[in-house]
Amino acid sequence: MSNTLVLAADFRAIGLTVTVLTLVAFVGLWVRNMFLARDELGSEIELAPNRKPYLSDEELEGPKLDKSLTFALVMLAIVAAILPFYWLAEPGRQEGAVEVLNERFVREGENLYTSGAQCVNCHASGGVGGSAPYVLQDGDGQFLANASWAAPSLNDVLHRYSEDEVRFILNFGRPGSPMAAWGTTGGGPLTTQQVDNVILYLETLQGPNLDPVAISVTAGDDDELLAQLQADAHEREEQIRTEVERSVADGEFETIGEAVFNLGLYSGFGGGGLSCARCHTAGWSLGPITAPNVLTEGVAGCGGGAPSGIGYNLCGNSVADRFPDDSWKAADGSWLPPEGISDSNGFYIEAADGSKVRLDEGGKPVTDDGEIYLVLDVGTVAGGAEPADSDADSDSDLSGDLAVCDYISQLWQPQVGPAYPFDAEAVVSKDENGSFVDPDVLDIADVPGENILALSDGRLAGGCTVIDMPERTSQAHLNFVAGGANAGSGYGQGGLSAAGMMPGFAGVLPPDYLQAVVDYERGL
Repeated sequence: MSNTLVLAADFRAIGLTVTVLTLVAFVGLWVRNMFLARDELGSEIELAPNRKPYLSDEELEGPKLDKSLTFALVMLAIVAAILPFYWLAEPGRQEGAVEVLNERFVREGENLYTSGAQCVNCHASGGVGGSAPYVLQDGDGQFLANASWAAPSLNDVLHRYSEDEVRFILNFGRPGSPMAAWGTTGGGPLTTQQVDNVILYLETLQGPNLDPVAISVTAGDDDELLAQLQADAHEREEQIRTEVERSVADGEFETIGEAVFNLGLYSGFGGGGLSCARCHTAGWSLGPITAPNVLTEGVAGCGGGAPSGIGYNLCGNSVADRFPDDSWKAADGSWLPPEGISDSNGFYIEAADGSKVRLDEGGKPVTDDGEIYLVLDVGTVAGGAEPADSDADSDSDLSGDLAVCDYISQLWQPQVGPAYPFDAEAVVSKDENGSFVDPDVLDIADVPGENILALSDGRLAGGCTVIDMPERTSQAHLNFVAGGANAGSGYGQGGLSAAGMMPGFAGVLPPDYLQAVVDYERGL
C-alpha cells in the first residue's frame, strides 16, 4: 500500500507540474504578443503608407505554420505521455483516498471511545478491561447495593467475536449487564457510521492472536511476519499461563480447567474477557464479595439468573445432553453409536471421500503397520498436507479430521507453550542404524518435502494425508468452545444459537487450555 501511495503521489506531482508549465507557456506567449504588438494610431487609410507589411503567404504557410504545428505537437506529445501515467496511478490514488478516509474514521472512532460514548470509563484505555459502576437490585427491582462490574477486555474482542457480532453487541447491548444499547437500531445515540467507526478503532487495539491457523493465514508466505506473529503470540500466551498457574498455586482453584473457566475472578485479569464463567455463572462479574454465590454452586457454571448469568446451564447432564461422549455424526445429521457402523469386518466410520476408516472397540481409528494416525485439533496448521478429498481445503479448520502421516518430528521454532505429553516411541525419526532419534529443533519453513502438519504441541508431522472425518461430539464440544456459535446454526446435539453470542476462544487461549476447559465442563 505504501509503495502504491508513493507512486500515486509522484504521478500527481508530475501532472501538476505539466499543468503549471502549460499555463506558464500560455501566459508567456500572451505577454510576448502584447509587447510585440504596435499601438493603433488611426484609421487604416491614414496608416497605410506607414505600416509595417505583415507576413507574406509564403511565410505564413511556411516557417510560421511549422512553428505553430511544432508547438502543438510538443504539447500533444506531453499530454499523450502523461495521461497513461495518470490512468495507471488512478487505482493507487483511489486506494490512497480510502486509506485516508479509514484513518479519519479510526480517529473519529477513537474520539467516540475516549470522549463521545466514553467506552474508556468501563473498558479502560487501550481496551485492556476495567470496571463499571452497577446498581444491584433484587427480583422486584429494589435497591440492594452499589457494586462494581467487571468490564471485559476489548483488545482481543475481535479474536473472540466476528465483526458482525461486535456490531450486534454495540447496537443492542448486553441484557443483565451495564452494557447498554449504543446503536440507533437498538435505541441508542450512535449512528450506523459511528458504530462502524468504533469497530475500526477497536481493530487497532487488537493484541496477538493465539490461533495458529489464524496466524498462518495472516502471515501467508511472509516468513518474517509469521515469526513476528508467533513471537507475539508466545509472549501473550506466557502472560495467560503465568496468571492461571498463579491462581492454582495460590489455592484459588483446584485445577487448570477450573482456573481457566474462571480466569480473572480474583485478579480482574482481562476484566473477565477470557472467562467462560462471566456468562455461565450468575453474579460472577460482580465478584466473590458482592455475589458470594460464585464460590458455591455458581462457580461451577450452573448458569441462569441475573445479573450476568446469561449463558447456558452447564451443570448436571446439560453438557452431556448437548455433546454426548464420542458419538459420530452421520451424513443425515443424526448421531451414530460411539463404536461407529458395524459390518462383517467390524466397525467403521465413513469419511467425506466415501472411504471407510476402521475403528477399534473403543471407537478409535485402527492403524496399519508403518502408519501413524493423528486426530487433529484446533491448533493444527496445514503446511501443504494433501487432503484425501480433492475438494477439501487443506488450509481450513482441520480439527476433528484424521491425518495419516509417515513420521512425527520433535519441536519446531518458536514453540508456543509447553508440549503435550506424548509417547517417545511415537517419534519415529530414525538414524542410519534404524534407531529412534530426536531430530534438531526445526522451523516449519525449513522442513524439506511436502505434506507437513504443524501440531499444537509444537511437533511437525510429515508425509501426511488429511482425511476429512465426520464430526464427533467430543471434538464438537472442543470446536464449539474454540470457534463459538454462528447465529441460527446448530451445535452439538439439539443446540441452536439464535444470535451467535457464544464467543470463540481459539484466538485468545492456548489449545491445551481449551481442552482443559472442555474437560472441566464435562466433569460438572
